Amino acid sequence: MNQHPSSPIQAYAAEQAGFDHGKLQQALGTLPKLFPRMYYFACARHGQVIAEVYAEGVRPGQFYDLRSATKSFISTLVGIAVHRGDMPSLHEPIADYLPQDIVGKRQKDTWWHRITFKHLLTMTSGLLWETGNRLGERWIRSFHNSSSWVKYALRLPVHPERFGQFQYRSIDSHLLSVLLTSCTGIRADEYARAHLLSPIGIDHYRWDLSPDGHAAGHIGLWLTGPDMLRFGQLILDGGSIQPAGNEGSDERFHVIPSTWITESHRPYSPGMPAFGAYGYQWWLHQLGSKEAACAVGHGGQVIYVVPSRSLTAVFAGNPHVCRWRHPKRWMEEQLLSAATFS
Repeated sequence: MNQHPSSPIQAYAAEQAGFDHGKLQQALGTLPKLFPRMYYFACARHGQVIAEVYAEGVRPGQFYDLRSATKSFISTLVGIAVHRGDMPSLHEPIADYLPQDIVGKRQKDTWWHRITFKHLLTMTSGLLWETGNRLGERWIRSFHNSSSWVKYALRLPVHPERFGQFQYRSIDSHLLSVLLTSCTGIRADEYARAHLLSPIGIDHYRWDLSPDGHAAGHIGLWLTGPDMLRFGQLILDGGSIQPAGNEGSDERFHVIPSTWITESHRPYSPGMPAFGAYGYQWWLHQLGSKEAACAVGHGGQVIYVVPSRSLTAVFAGNPHVCRWRHPKRWMEEQLLSAATFS
């Protein structure tokens, strides 16, 4: 998509944020050609927005379908719930916390009783699934077309040789949403409103539900571009915000425990070469020599957090595409090459 004529590339306070203004303009100018299906881009350093781009026909305030970037939000909700005492330890088996009226034949399945909350967070449950090297999931449509996503998941056997090994599997993420609701008595999207989104000023969003009434855990969240950036900034800031009215003070309010963010951004498996290592529903890799964490969704929905450079960046694109370009190379070769900081 071309840049919207009424929303030209904005780049301000670039030098104060540690960017060469001209190089940053040049980097942003390459976006339409490299990412023709991109809807929105923004980045911030030290919490200050330094660039924002809307594609032609895209309105400010428009919601973007985050697709699998939703997974990183579900991980965050689990961390909040565990630290609030609303969910058990990650090492607890999940079977006793699933809705008991539908567990059925899995009651005596010893392998299902070995799956813990941590296995789901790290996608190491071993549930039967097939995934391609570009994260294409063979049975995802049949899963989505089923009348009950939970019952579909419970029909899947555990492959003993895959148990404890990483495999990208959206069902693991959706089960986290189901379990959060089962443990708290509150649907995951409403829990998010109370304990994550509203506290940081995100009051307008959409979260799709499964056919059996759960908030989707692997896809389903829709946010505006600025609110995507707001979430990335929260992660960068260690899960804390400055309370309204206390600007200029050192007082902080913790929305997410900082220890959870550290745990989430630790590589628990090599993941997949094209995307990086895998933490708790976050992709992890290096930009140049610096560690970065990504929430990633099909079509180019990406929330980047680069702690050592105090940088956040977000991309939103058309989710209805077969192939899309990951922005890692552009981040390294274009955006960060415009930086004047080391």
